[in-house]
Amino acid sequence: MTTTTPVPGMRAVLGSVASLLVGVGFLSAAAGALLTILGLRLTGTTSTALVGVVMSAYFIGLLLGSLTCARLIDRVGHIRAHAVFAATAALVTLLHIYDESVLTWTVLRVVTGYCMAGLFMTAESWLNDKATNATRGRVMSVYLITSSGCFGLGPLAVNLGKPGGYQLFVFVAVLFNLALLPVSLTRTGNPRLEARSRFGLRQLIAASPLGVFGCAVEGLVNGAIYGMGAVYAKSIGLADGEVSLFFSSMLFGALVLLFPIGTLSDRFDRRKVLLALALAGVAGAVLIGVFGARDYRLLLGLAFLVGGLTSPIYGLSVAQTNDYVKREDFTAAAGGLLLAYSIGASIGPAAAAGAMSAIGPIGLWAYVVVVLALLAGFTIYRMSKRSARPVREQSLFVAMAETTPAAVQLDPRAESDDHPESADPDAPGPR
Repeated sequence: MTTTTPVPGMRAVLGSVASLLVGVGFLSAAAGALLTILGLRLTGTTSTALVGVVMSAYFIGLLLGSLTCARLIDRVGHIRAHAVFAATAALVTLLHIYDESVLTWTVLRVVTGYCMAGLFMTAESWLNDKATNATRGRVMSVYLITSSGCFGLGPLAVNLGKPGGYQLFVFVAVLFNLALLPVSLTRTGNPRLEARSRFGLRQLIAASPLGVFGCAVEGLVNGAIYGMGAVYAKSIGLADGEVSLFFSSMLFGALVLLFPIGTLSDRFDRRKVLLALALAGVAGAVLIGVFGARDYRLLLGLAFLVGGLTSPIYGLSVAQTNDYVKREDFTAAAGGLLLAYSIGASIGPAAAAGAMSAIGPIGLWAYVVVVLALLAGFTIYRMSKRSARPVREQSLFVAMAETTPAAVQLDPRAESDDHPESADPDAPGPR
């Protein structure tokens, strides 16, 4: 008589990673707060173009970290690596106080981005190690809600002090240190990092040009909006507290509308949903550019919509690509798509800053309009070149974390040798 090892339930899995999720909440809040503080601090003290360079530096660091941090984690273990990254992020945050030159802040942003990549990679690989096929999707959902929700709360920290002083930098450093504590005290052992593979972009483009382009566009748009949004908001006369609400509105819009839009993409031709999002995003960006400076409440509503309409583009693009690759290649393909997103995010702030330098604050939204219009045009072109997969044959939409390759392994669509007979009925995307 043979016996099978019982599969841990959702409650047991979450219990094993509760301290980790608490740490994720603190570091996400710290990242959201620091992004807003730096944008406010730089506005009016340096040129818009240089602000774009500083903001792009964070995404460059995030990209470099996602490609190389795994070696350090493999060498010293997850707990020690997490502690090193969190402590370094806290230290770098405090160094902003002592030297405010653009060059120094650019370097500090690269280091911060690198540390954030390491922190997210330890968290995501830990979650992947504890999740089973039966719980993977729900673990991803909890992780996304925790990280996105706390990132959306982070900008509100601006109301606790003045961006021109040092107190807010100290507060962010405290948040990074708080992210260190629950993980450092955990009794959970170090997980085994899975072998990491990634499709080359050329291979991915051959499989799904639209999927790759969509991921790159999401990076171009997100990097620009979150990197230069504070500069736009201050330039139209918003107070610091109003800027924080503007940011939070966009971030919570992204969280609230993500899953309903994903539901639509599983019921209709995904390319038509992607086209509708791109066109709706163009309309939203035009409305913000024309009316945003006139009515603050209208601005918040439009920010909520634009954040919610643009955020699902990444998940839709990943799902579109998965329609044309083998199931066993989902993880490698998603790693390549994340690279396309990261490259776009590294370019976005500097490119948007160039538009703002040329035509003023409205340049941010003019840039977003152009990028989303290119996505809409390319989607129409691809629809003319290849027939859509029948809806019943489409892969499922899953909300994806746009952080590190470790998050890709939490995708419940990918094959895993972990209890292959188990399926997750509550994956973060409708069936």
